[in-house]
Amino acid sequence: MNRMVALILVLAIGCSSCFASGPDQKHIAKIKKQVSSYMDRGARVVLDTYDQRKLQGSINEAGPESFALYQDGQSTTLKYADVKKIKAPMDRRTKQEITMAIFLTGFFGLIGGLLSQDR
Repeated sequence: MNRMVALILVLAIGCSSCFASGPDQKHIAKIKKQVSSYMDRGARVVLDTYDQRKLQGSINEAGPESFALYQDGQSTTLKYADVKKIKAPMDRRTKQEITMAIFLTGFFGLIGGLLSQDR
């Protein structure tokens, strides 16, 4: 019984390090593609790193292994392999346009419904 418990503990400790390895090449290629896209658009990005940092700013430079994130006049160089997740939130103008489209659709739907009741 003690041997089985010891074996389970050894496997649990040993396997946890196997799963803690860095990102695979597919994930790194995805991050590179997103960085390139956001840099071309000049979008502001929010990203999470594997060392639990949450950063935001704009990307103005990108190389084969890393890119530079600018925030408040300061530059931070990050490797693609260090980035867990990256996204570009919608800008204020796009949010306003979507909100206006939803409002107008609802308004004209309401008017159309009221006019069809009068007939």
